Amino acid sequence: MLDFCEQSVGVALLQLVSRAQALIAELLRLSDRVPEEFKSPGSIFAPLLFDFRYFKSPDVFEERIESNAELSSLDDEFRDKFSDLLERFFQLFNGIVNYYLDLTRYLEDLQEGVYIQSTVESVLHNEDGCQLLVEALVLLGVVLILLEHRLDGTLRENLLVSYFRCKGTFDVPNFESISTLCRHYPQPTSSPVVAVTAFLQSSPPPVPATMLNLHRPEESFSRFPLPSSLVKTVIGRLKSHDLYNQVGHYPSPDHRTTALLGQAASLYVLLYFAPTILHSDSVMMREIVDKFFRVYWVLPVFMGFTVDLLSAWSRFKAAKNAISSSITLSAVRVVSQEQISKVQTLLSDLSAFLSEGVLNQDFVLNNISTLLSCARDCNATLRWLLLHNITTSRKLRELVSNQDMALLTLLLDTSRLEFELKNVYGELLKRKESRWAESKTIVAECMNDLSAFFSGVKVLSRTIRDENLQQWFSQMCSEVNSLDYSEAVTAGRKIQHIITALEEVEHFHQIQGSLQTKQYLSEARMQLQEMIRTLNVQESTLATISVISDCSYSWGLIGEFTLLIQSQIQNDPFTVSKLQCLFLKLRSVMDIPLLRLYQSQSADLDSVSEYYSSELINYVRNVLEIVPASMFTILNGVIKEQMMNLSEIPGRFEKDSLKDYAKLDERYALAKATQRVAVFTQGIMSMKRTFIGAIELDPRQLLEEGIRRKLAEEIDLALKKTLVFSTGQTDDLEDKLEALSASLSSQRQSMEYFQDYVHVHGLKLWQEEYTNIVNHNTELGCKHFLTKVHKQPTSILDSGSVNDDNFMNRVVLKLLNLTNPSKSMYLAPMTGWFNAEGQELVGLRTFITLQESLGPVGVSGIDSIVSSHAARVLGKCIFSFRSEIEVKLLDHLQALEGAVRPLSVTPNGAVYAECIALISTSSECVTWVESLAHIGQLQLIRCLLSSQLRAASQLESGMVFFALEGLGTALFSTMETDSERTNEKSNGVLKELARQLQACGMFSPMKTTYITAKAPAHISLFLFLITITQLTRFVLDKHLGTLVSKAKKTALDCCPLVAGFATLLHQFHPSHSILYIQYLAQFAQAHIGKSSESSTAPQWEVANTVAWILDFAKYARVSHEVLETSVPPLVLESFGTSMGTRSHIS
Repeated sequence: MLDFCEQSVGVALLQLVSRAQALIAELLRLSDRVPEEFKSPGSIFAPLLFDFRYFKSPDVFEERIESNAELSSLDDEFRDKFSDLLERFFQLFNGIVNYYLDLTRYLEDLQEGVYIQSTVESVLHNEDGCQLLVEALVLLGVVLILLEHRLDGTLRENLLVSYFRCKGTFDVPNFESISTLCRHYPQPTSSPVVAVTAFLQSSPPPVPATMLNLHRPEESFSRFPLPSSLVKTVIGRLKSHDLYNQVGHYPSPDHRTTALLGQAASLYVLLYFAPTILHSDSVMMREIVDKFFRVYWVLPVFMGFTVDLLSAWSRFKAAKNAISSSITLSAVRVVSQEQISKVQTLLSDLSAFLSEGVLNQDFVLNNISTLLSCARDCNATLRWLLLHNITTSRKLRELVSNQDMALLTLLLDTSRLEFELKNVYGELLKRKESRWAESKTIVAECMNDLSAFFSGVKVLSRTIRDENLQQWFSQMCSEVNSLDYSEAVTAGRKIQHIITALEEVEHFHQIQGSLQTKQYLSEARMQLQEMIRTLNVQESTLATISVISDCSYSWGLIGEFTLLIQSQIQNDPFTVSKLQCLFLKLRSVMDIPLLRLYQSQSADLDSVSEYYSSELINYVRNVLEIVPASMFTILNGVIKEQMMNLSEIPGRFEKDSLKDYAKLDERYALAKATQRVAVFTQGIMSMKRTFIGAIELDPRQLLEEGIRRKLAEEIDLALKKTLVFSTGQTDDLEDKLEALSASLSSQRQSMEYFQDYVHVHGLKLWQEEYTNIVNHNTELGCKHFLTKVHKQPTSILDSGSVNDDNFMNRVVLKLLNLTNPSKSMYLAPMTGWFNAEGQELVGLRTFITLQESLGPVGVSGIDSIVSSHAARVLGKCIFSFRSEIEVKLLDHLQALEGAVRPLSVTPNGAVYAECIALISTSSECVTWVESLAHIGQLQLIRCLLSSQLRAASQLESGMVFFALEGLGTALFSTMETDSERTNEKSNGVLKELARQLQACGMFSPMKTTYITAKAPAHISLFLFLITITQLTRFVLDKHLGTLVSKAKKTALDCCPLVAGFATLLHQFHPSHSILYIQYLAQFAQAHIGKSSESSTAPQWEVANTVAWILDFAKYARVSHEVLETSVPPLVLESFGTSMGTRSHIS
């Protein structure tokens, strides 16, 4: 006959139960991921969250949103951000409704005889069928309870309405049922008398989040009713039968309620489908309470979620009377004292069993009943104390004394006993047949030897011949050899007869006088007893151990012990070895949800297993994070000791200074700290690799992950705490960078010192975490500039434009403040910025200090932020020109361009006057010029950053530098000669190569194309006019070889401004740069002509213009040949020498 689960009726029911388990896992997963925007009434998306009133008039709500531009923009962001998550929530709600519909349809089909030879009664009569049917009904109730507990009604309505708003239609199947499931029913207000009474009573004690405290769960159940006759039948079955055969694992009457606790949880849920029993059936409630809740009133419902029946049944008359009559203060006091008194006794027994060398195979074989009894008592006591320690009644909780430390010790020792017992008994079961055969062989040899002895052939002591004994022992040898392992019952009886016969034969006078013979007989009897004990090793015993060690009830309670466990680890690092047993015990929480999924080979098995496994792994990480935390507490002390008291010992020093370098007390403290770190590591390494569900628990990996997290926290703290600039002085920047360099260097030294004792690559971890932190802050800094241009502030210097927590932004902000073009002057020969008094603000020393403190990754990160900022400002400049300036000046620019064409002709200088006057008085143009100066400032900073990166790379990693240089040259040469060979793979290589080249400083900021946009009309002419308006502010300093401001404290610096012009024109075709130079050369020629006619020295316009042209050619990388074709040689020869020799910026 087919098994029930192989029949169609069983397969369908098993699949239903599997679906319910998957729905619960998804419900728990999603309830942990509800966005804060849906929970907080003051969130920015609160105006877009509606309840079911939206369904009555959706057009009104949508019109209100569309009429408000801000709400409309916010709505677009809301849809982009939450649409995928809302889809998952809807699928959950739809899945719950479909499960209910499929379950009711299955029950109808079962009742109508669709499944041949199967009815509700036959299914309930079958053991597997009864279990599955009860689970299918109970899990529906569990889903409804957890849905109400984890996602309140208002939240469900907001989620459902938001989903339909994103979807744009209500045309979905089961719309009414889904709305019924998600509808929020407000709680009725209590009367003034009840409110005053509740106020006068003492407030209830705190309870964990897993304690179910629903207002009216029967109302939720009434929305999805089940056939009342079926519910009552199932309740009767649960009330009268041991559904899961648990009583056999708990033979003691004291453990009867513990054995039936799972059925009690099923009864609790199902009774809400039949609330009339709770209200009025006093007889049935009395029977249920007497059998299931005689000493338990806090009940584990599902996966650690618990309920206090005294509170949950307070509104039901029959249920309240029944539970109140059993759970009284006096009764609870007696039970509590009994359970608490057991703790010390059990701890004493466990200590004896867990002593070194006690739990061997022989001891387990001889005392398995005692060990199982101890394990039952421990688990029953733990279950009662842990559950009732969270009761909502303050008076009853006071009776359950606070025994947290004793309970933790009992939990750890019980877990270890079960772990050792499973291992030893599992080994016995594995070697059962071979062990039995060994004992059988020994007994047969003994009988053979005794037979040979009494035949007179073999001598044990003196020769004794007795044919009868010889034949008898020979017959016993045959009997032993005939024992069959596969027929355990028959073999056991024969062994008992043989043992009795050997005891009787020992009384013969021929044997009594022979000590050697008696020794042989004693050995044979002992081995026969061993054979009987070996036959008694059964797999059912392992099943009993698994049942009694079930810890699923504690999933929501064990978190209360986290701080205690961590405290004990700090005091005794070897506690970690016990924790592995506890974690393996907690693994039993996954047995219930995964069993049916595995039996049905459900596609959701991996997903559900991964969820529960990850939850358990997160708990393990949470507990064990105290290990790296303690290690880093020690590490910080070592860092402080190394920085303040210990100095590096030189290779050679005077003999007299040996004592000064030794510092024995400090080195003793260092050795002591090292020993503590090693002990922590040893405790972690004593754990073995094992699987927690679908995830492997690797202690070495856990240790490394913990060290990484704490190391990242320490590095991040050092960076954020040190890089805070309180003054505007350049010394502030360099002092903080030097302090940071010392701090990070001490961290690296300490990690290098400890890495051999913690079995990790300390320096590698430090470098990786430091790189990750810097890259993360760099990414955040760059993201600030990667949004729409017109929505961004003008400068990074604007208030509120920089995240104060981002240390990279703070460094960039400090650099920009110090190099502000309106407050400083960039001198190319000195490669630095100076103030009006000639004091250096930022120079090569600053960038060297940056390199030494933040390293190449930090300098590269600063360059990335500056580059993103430059791209943003460039985009804003072009946007501003097209939207504001070009509209106002277009006609004037067209007229001027007609007047100055062709460029080979020297126009009258008066043609520029009108446009120059308009630009000089335009506020938009003034702001535009400041933006260009800011671009030039950013470019000059990037030039020095790239120069520093390049120099450091050549010095510290020359082979890598030149290898990258050669690879880049080869690839770019190949691309120029054969551009068709570039594909997606080569693009990836080029992208990575570009990243590496940038990290080594092999890039030219002045050749960087930040944006790809079509050049605005007359951009070269407009920049020429802007230049003319600025030239009047500068004077040529022949000593410095550059243009300097006449009013040094107010005017913009010339070099950043020229660099800004060059950068802007570089974004377009090179012809625009050449045209810009030609306009300037034409302007210079016009004034040269005027000066020749007046026979005076060259005017300032000529000198400043030529100086500007030469500076622009340098920054724009205009070749000398192009410059000669654009600017008359006479101009270059006459005024180029006055500029002196100036270095080019790479």
